[in-house]
Amino acid sequence: MNMTESKYADLILVSNCIFSAKPDDEAPVPGIVAITGNKIAAVASKSEIGKWAGPETTIYELGDQLVCPGFLDNHVFFTGYAWTRAGVDCSGASSSLEVLEMIKSYSKTIPQGKTLVGHGLNVDGWSEHEKTGRLLDEAFGDRPVAIFTPARDFCFMNRAAEEKYGFTKDECYAEACWKLLKEILSDREQMAEEYREFSHLLASRGITSIKEIGFDDYSGFSDILANFAETGELIHRVNLVSQPVAEEINFTYGESCRERFTGDSIKFMGYNLMVDGEIASFNGDMLEPYTNKPDTCNQSPVNYEAIGKSVLEADRRGFRCALHAEGDAAVRKSIDMFENCREINGKRDARHTIIDLEMIHPIDIKRMADLDITATNYVQIMNGTGRYEDFYGPSFVGEHRLKQYWAYRSMIDEGVNICCGTDLPLDTPNIPLSIYHAVGRRFPDGKPEQGFNKEQGMSIAENLRAWTIGGQYVNFEDQRLGTLEAGKFADIAVLNQNVFAVPMEEMRKVKVALTLYNGRVVYQVNE
Repeated sequence: MNMTESKYADLILVSNCIFSAKPDDEAPVPGIVAITGNKIAAVASKSEIGKWAGPETTIYELGDQLVCPGFLDNHVFFTGYAWTRAGVDCSGASSSLEVLEMIKSYSKTIPQGKTLVGHGLNVDGWSEHEKTGRLLDEAFGDRPVAIFTPARDFCFMNRAAEEKYGFTKDECYAEACWKLLKEILSDREQMAEEYREFSHLLASRGITSIKEIGFDDYSGFSDILANFAETGELIHRVNLVSQPVAEEINFTYGESCRERFTGDSIKFMGYNLMVDGEIASFNGDMLEPYTNKPDTCNQSPVNYEAIGKSVLEADRRGFRCALHAEGDAAVRKSIDMFENCREINGKRDARHTIIDLEMIHPIDIKRMADLDITATNYVQIMNGTGRYEDFYGPSFVGEHRLKQYWAYRSMIDEGVNICCGTDLPLDTPNIPLSIYHAVGRRFPDGKPEQGFNKEQGMSIAENLRAWTIGGQYVNFEDQRLGTLEAGKFADIAVLNQNVFAVPMEEMRKVKVALTLYNGRVVYQVNE
């Protein structure tokens, strides 16, 4: 140590509840976390605080608040977040005429000819004629107009928008709207401000790392990320992936990003590829036909050969691939692709992952473990169905297959590494809420009281490990992040209660009290 350096910590967290997220930890213990610079200097007993506390050390006395490694959301989509906030807010309108007046007023505030975009649309009670968008044709002519519902499952749009962007009012999911999203991202100043808001949202949830999805070459948004890192505005680590939408997989872009981002805050990981669609819309690829549509296993066939070729080439180039598969057939085919990579390209530490895995056949779980394929689970997915009685699973797959639904316990017991993603803006990361759903296995209405498919639930410790070390492992960061250990980066989240002691009925009330990124406080609740 340099003679001018202090032997004391810059900051110390003192708590009765420290959860390090190491493999054998099942409950928190009392102690301290001492931080020097951007690293953890020590995780020790309270009796050792005198060794680390000096006259200039900042000490947080946290009582029974739970100290954890910083959380990682391993599937977020900033472009989608920006999309939900773009343009005029129509949430206050109760009729098509009110929406029309809002759009007219908004049109006067932006350059003439610029596309009129909006969000928050509610079309309940609208006639089919109103939904056609002909009112917009009459009012705006050749000026494109596209106003989206909060779920982005409907768009109030005119013919000019249909012709310019190539999607329709009923087929307006993100991949279909890529031309419009690219245009939204082109406003650099606005997107920088949106990313600041996005960053603070993540910090308020204890998120210190993300896997961020960008379409194709991210429309230049990676330059904004780089600038945030250079100026110190970046308050979480970014594991960037490219999802091909407008063109074939762009390896040139990937190679350039891999060379460009070599620091501690931004890395280019590889590629995100869609395999199948939603089970709830009969687009998930199933091993057996749908119970309520027995003539099909998938009404949107998947081109597995083309996806497999892309995955094989990405693997050959040393990139990590993330395959989005919901149905059990799509999951099996995804495993086949990764197995093919190993057979043809040779075994390597690839850490590929499959995302969602709403259903998985038991025999495929062991294959995932053997091939070191991580499961990126949407552990908050039950939050999207308000009431248990509205859950589509039983009618779509039948009672006999429900045991394979959200099979977290089986994956963990078989040795599959699991981590967590929310597909933000599909949902917003909320670790206590994820415990309510993934551990308690209850829907938002609290039903069923005994838990849906409860034997597939995980423990609280396993849930926290999935949000921390599980995600850092799949992103090749487990040696630097993911557990509270001396020498690792000081990315830390503090929950305002010890979730190990909170009744499940009260779990959703727990909040984040403090977030540290790289040794500095980036979010704090002042009570």
